[in-house]
Amino acid sequence: MTDAIVKLELNSFLSSSAPNDNGLLRRVPWKIAALFLAVFAILGYFLCDYAIESRKQELVKELQKRLDVSASGKAQVMETWLAGEIENATRIADNELFQLFATEINLVGGGKLPKSLSDQLPYMQNAFSNFANQTGLVGAYLIGKDGRAYLASGDAPPLSGDQRSTAQAQYEKTKITFLPLRASEAGLVFDFTLPIRAAQSDPSSSNAGTIVGVLLLTVPASNPLAELLNAPLYNNQPDVTRLYQNVDGKYYEIHPQRAPFIAAKEDPQLALGATEFQEITGENGESVFSSGAPVPNTRFVVFQQLSSSEALAPLRTYAIFVIGLAFSFLIIVFTVLIVIWLTLKGQSARALAHQYKEFAAQVNTQRRLLDSINNTIDELISLTDPEGRYIYANPSLARIADHPLRSIPGKTDRDLFGERAARDLAEHDRKAIATEQTVNAFVEIETRGGTRVLRVAKSRFVNEDGAFLGIVTVSSDITDYVTFQRRKEEMDRKAITVLSQMLEANDPYLSDHSIRMAQLANHISVELGLSPEMIKIINTGAHLSQIGKISIPREIREKDVRLTDKEQKVMQKHVLIAEKILGNADVEKEVLDAVTQINEHLDGSGYPRGLTKDEIDMPARILGMTDNLIARISPRSYREATSVDEALRVFKTNPEKYDPEIVDAMLRFFETEIGADFKANIEKSKKS
Repeated sequence: MTDAIVKLELNSFLSSSAPNDNGLLRRVPWKIAALFLAVFAILGYFLCDYAIESRKQELVKELQKRLDVSASGKAQVMETWLAGEIENATRIADNELFQLFATEINLVGGGKLPKSLSDQLPYMQNAFSNFANQTGLVGAYLIGKDGRAYLASGDAPPLSGDQRSTAQAQYEKTKITFLPLRASEAGLVFDFTLPIRAAQSDPSSSNAGTIVGVLLLTVPASNPLAELLNAPLYNNQPDVTRLYQNVDGKYYEIHPQRAPFIAAKEDPQLALGATEFQEITGENGESVFSSGAPVPNTRFVVFQQLSSSEALAPLRTYAIFVIGLAFSFLIIVFTVLIVIWLTLKGQSARALAHQYKEFAAQVNTQRRLLDSINNTIDELISLTDPEGRYIYANPSLARIADHPLRSIPGKTDRDLFGERAARDLAEHDRKAIATEQTVNAFVEIETRGGTRVLRVAKSRFVNEDGAFLGIVTVSSDITDYVTFQRRKEEMDRKAITVLSQMLEANDPYLSDHSIRMAQLANHISVELGLSPEMIKIINTGAHLSQIGKISIPREIREKDVRLTDKEQKVMQKHVLIAEKILGNADVEKEVLDAVTQINEHLDGSGYPRGLTKDEIDMPARILGMTDNLIARISPRSYREATSVDEALRVFKTNPEKYDPEIVDAMLRFFETEIGADFKANIEKSKKS
């Protein structure tokens, strides 16, 4: 708020003496120098960026080669370890005695073993357990085609369903099958199945028919994998080795020495093509370079990774050198430009000082003129900040608020004009802010001299950057005008009432006709939810609807029998007569249209102009139907009065003439308690 007050203080003037500011001198040469400096800076920036980017590409290519070699090397180490496990298993799988035992079990199938095989079981079981202990296996099993384990090493854990199904599937293929790593009581383990061929069969044959049994071996993996991951690289680089297991295209990280050993969630950064060299975002949000190598015939993938900050550390030193070199060049250029500028600025100092004095004089003159105008005009001018506190107010506002001018800054509308006016003004402030347009409204305020009516215009006040600073309010005191208008409207209403009473006194059949019409039309308008402005038009039109009949000959208006066609045409001229009378009286166009369209029908059968549907305004439709209903329940010498229900029945059965929406509103009104009383009163008064 302080900055805004300083900028808006109208009594602050420029000094008549030139400021002692050398920065104002010789702006044009300085701009040229700044332009040259900017061009050199941009050129230097692009050259530095090109040099740094080229160096970065070289570092990344070198890093890619190193990570690819490291990942492939560790994948080969893991492959060699797995090959050793397979070689151990092959020793027992190629044993002729073990092959013969598996062949006999295969021939027996899922039935009961004969005594000869049962007698061999203890020996084979002992040999099988010794093999598992010697090779450090968690478990070893001989699985038949039926999924049954005919041999199991000592302390071997029970088989799972996946292990059995994988072993049964091995009978159909000759290649070794590796199962995914899994966590067990012994730590991280994995299973692989090895086919056992019949004795004396060709080991190189791809015929699955020679398979007579399947070995399922469970191998401990925690320690070997930990050694693999922690093995130092040959070049002592700070690379990190990470091992993943590929399951259905998703990568799950393996932690050999830390439960739960296998990550529960996939690594979202590793997807299709994850083994290629790429830059990814690590778990901690840090950028990482990564290259992977799959272990052949397994689900294992070895990734070699290095953080971008470490990989590109040499680039930072190189960038500092290049940027420093460019900056030194810019300093030299800048120094040369400064020398040139200092030489030129002395030549224009006196001319600039003279120009400033002339400018200051002009600004001060204009400000005094504006201040004089602002202090003498009657309009109330103010500026409030976004919180509604006054920043500025002119003398006119101070006078109507009855506050000293200097005390107004910092106050609010509530302090000056009371709670009710403050709420109204705050609502208009919100509309001006929301719509970003000028909001015009009328507001009543309480002053010591009584209630005053203000016409208010509110607009957003923004600075040169478009930032919202507050609300500018320009108000005019229109209390005298509003009082005059209200008196005029009151006189108009009285004149209309007098005209209606004179007309009804001159025609016994029109007694209270206009009043009844106005009452019924108002009720229908409320049922339809019309605006207060339209209800006012309808009410005025009801009182003036019969004014044209003043000029119709009395013998026609009061004739005891039905009018002839010629007399009917004379009677219908009352509409045009009313139009002429009201037009000369400068009645509002909406009221004039309502009176002149009152006898029109939707199907065009009305008069005087035969209007149809949308050509007939809503006030005229309502007044026409209320006039019709009041006339129908009024007796004539040539016919008896009808009831309200009979009149409504005519309306409902003729939707082409009468607006169904208005008919429904009439029905709803007469179904209310007020409507029932109104109906009873008008029917009773017409009968009497």
